[in-house]
Amino acid sequence: MIDSYFLFASSVAALIARFVTYPIDTIKTRLQTSYKSLLENIESKNTYTSIISLYHGLSVTLLFSVPALTLYLTTYSSSKEFLDSYKTPILAQDVLLNHAISGLLAEAAAGLFFTPMEVIKSQLQIQVVHQSTLSLVKRIAEEEGIFGFYRGYWITLAVFVPHSVTYFVVYEQLKSFWSEESQTFFVFLLCAAIASAAGILISTPLDIVKTRWQVSNQAEDYKGGPVSIAIRMWKYEGGVMAFTSGMWARVMWGIPLTTINMAIFEWLLSLR
Repeated sequence: MIDSYFLFASSVAALIARFVTYPIDTIKTRLQTSYKSLLENIESKNTYTSIISLYHGLSVTLLFSVPALTLYLTTYSSSKEFLDSYKTPILAQDVLLNHAISGLLAEAAAGLFFTPMEVIKSQLQIQVVHQSTLSLVKRIAEEEGIFGFYRGYWITLAVFVPHSVTYFVVYEQLKSFWSEESQTFFVFLLCAAIASAAGILISTPLDIVKTRWQVSNQAEDYKGGPVSIAIRMWKYEGGVMAFTSGMWARVMWGIPLTTINMAIFEWLLSLR
């Protein structure tokens, strides 16, 4: 049974972090997809309309974030305790292997919520002609069925598993430099920021491919799957550099997202 306070802490952390960083997430998605007609469309809009467009898909993100992060953190915490129960030194809670396995399992579980969220919100973020969330969901369901909402699940794991594992390994190791008594809010903030940056550097190339595939109904060139997308990017978009497009925006989004998320979560737990 999920601890009610644990659920409260993770939910509050998720909602605040997503809301604060969402405009940057939209910019990141647009840069990664290189949707030129979209950029031209934005330039023709007034300032108010352009700002509002940065929040397209926010409701979907907030709706999925609570169950996704709750499942993520619950799985991570439960996995750490379960592995530790074997009383094997290599699987102890403060050992790297425990953190890595727990991070992997947490990402696989949370992907059940995160993947549909990414598919829906990404298409809402890059669309030129605005359509409602309901009409988009209906179209995906009619054209692709339930599997349409899970397009990119496996590549999402390929993106976020190494990100998650890297994040938690670095985060837990950094925290270990301080005693529990000295682990203040600012310590959590620093550890989360550094760990997030490490995870982003590792996962950005695949994240770009993932994003393009999940919005592939917007452009015929992206319908060949992740491998053909990657090959096309390499051939026509500058080789290695194509896989770093939008990296600065992802860093500007990812670090505050993770930092705010984990810092608030840890802080709320410390108040218990």
